[in-house]
Amino acid sequence: MSDDSDDPVMALLATQRAVLAAVENLASQVEAMQGKVDAMGEALAQLVAGSAGASGASIGRVLTLGDRFRQATDKEAAADPELRAAQGNYMVAQAIAKGLNKGDPDGAARDAAHAREWIARQLDRGRVFEPGKVRDGGKGAVAAVVEPIHEEIFLGRVRVRRPDRER
Repeated sequence: MSDDSDDPVMALLATQRAVLAAVENLASQVEAMQGKVDAMGEALAQLVAGSAGASGASIGRVLTLGDRFRQATDKEAAADPELRAAQGNYMVAQAIAKGLNKGDPDGAARDAAHAREWIARQLDRGRVFEPGKVRDGGKGAVAAVVEPIHEEIFLGRVRVRRPDRER
């Protein structure tokens, strides 16, 4: 009988079996890696969804002055030296919003929310605010003083009172 080791057909079949075994091994390794990638993708999606809903800020991101203003309560903003003047202007804007929307608390709330966001964006752009001003409204009441900044916030719906000029 002849020896199969010298037979080229048998050598080719042995090589094919070895290649097939190697391919099957690689396929199982790829499946294992794909499972790990899928698990990491799910964990990342949960992490991103959780952090986006929690604060609106990315993990490790430093809060801007505008972010701090948005997140602060009125009392916290008034107590913060960096936010105090912006808060004063927001309080004046709230009073203006109430005056513009008499009998419409939802409209006043919308205008006040718009003013708060407008001020926060201005803080993010580096704007420095002068303190909000009030005057004696008589009978112990305090009235807001409309400044040019409030014309900007309310897009011309309010006007600064200018002293009468001589003609």
